[in-house]
Amino acid sequence: MLLKSQEIFIKKKDFFKEKIILLYGENQDLIKDLNEQIIINFLDEKRIVRNTFEEDIIKDPENIINYYLNGSLFGDKKNINIIKGCSDKIVDIINKIKNSVNDNLVILNSEILLKNSKLRQFAEYDKLAICIPCYQENKIDIKRFLTQQTQKNKLQLSETQIEIIVDSASLKRSKIKEVIEKLNLYKSSNKINDDIVKEICTDPDLQKNEEIIDILLSKKEMQINNFISNMSNYEKNFIEIIIVLRSFIIKILEIQKSNRNLSIDEKIEKHKPAIFWKDKDRIKNILKIWKINDLERFLSNLNMIETDFKRNDLNQDTQFYYFLTQNLSKVSFKNANNFI
Repeated sequence: MLLKSQEIFIKKKDFFKEKIILLYGENQDLIKDLNEQIIINFLDEKRIVRNTFEEDIIKDPENIINYYLNGSLFGDKKNINIIKGCSDKIVDIINKIKNSVNDNLVILNSEILLKNSKLRQFAEYDKLAICIPCYQENKIDIKRFLTQQTQKNKLQLSETQIEIIVDSASLKRSKIKEVIEKLNLYKSSNKINDDIVKEICTDPDLQKNEEIIDILLSKKEMQINNFISNMSNYEKNFIEIIIVLRSFIIKILEIQKSNRNLSIDEKIEKHKPAIFWKDKDRIKNILKIWKINDLERFLSNLNMIETDFKRNDLNQDTQFYYFLTQNLSKVSFKNANNFI
């Protein structure tokens, strides 16, 4: 049975009982959050949550089979069993235990699975399974998640504050949760204003994001080449950099495409939601040096390279370095046909 990740929020615990649940995809941050959402449904039952890895089960498959078929390790407890790092290797074991799960819960976590994956086919078509693909979320998804969290925590935020939080989250639910947790500390004693939200969101990771954006969109070849040579110093993988860049470029394009009769300063001042004052100079500089067509082309190429990463197992670091060199060098700007 296929289920969208957004639908978990509205499902009751009976929906998950006696099921094998597969969460798979490139968005491991989302998988972690969905694990927690499912577990929350069973808090009143005080279940024991057990975490293990596929490789440990493969080493001793009889142990896990006996665990379910004989119930010797259960006692009177009902458990939630999360098995991480799953692949097709675990399918035979799952098929042997699926009819004996009873009131227990089995959650399988995996990375990207191809369409012909045995594990993915089992989860999609077996009547005792639930299959939840976890793709990279977009800004709308993260904004919806933030709204759910503010309602749950009875927080009232302005549209500007919501935009600040969403922009700082790098499309990660875990970042949204961290901000909400900090805002709860202010809720009872202080009025939450823009400065407080910005201060909470301006952590070292966000500063790194801003630095990466400024370098890669600077059109300064020396800075770009230095970043490419020392990318490991930023503790960001290529997917995270793509997400940071894409989110910011979309925002810049929205501003650029607003009323064409306005000056850059007027576009920035009139943009809704309002741009935080500390970001105005950064955005103004990028608006001055980038044309709409070049940004749209670069955004399209970002999406293409991300798709290529998911389709093959080639050396992705080398591919990404080459991509940045080809798309952001001075040669590329002189000849737009050089874009990958």
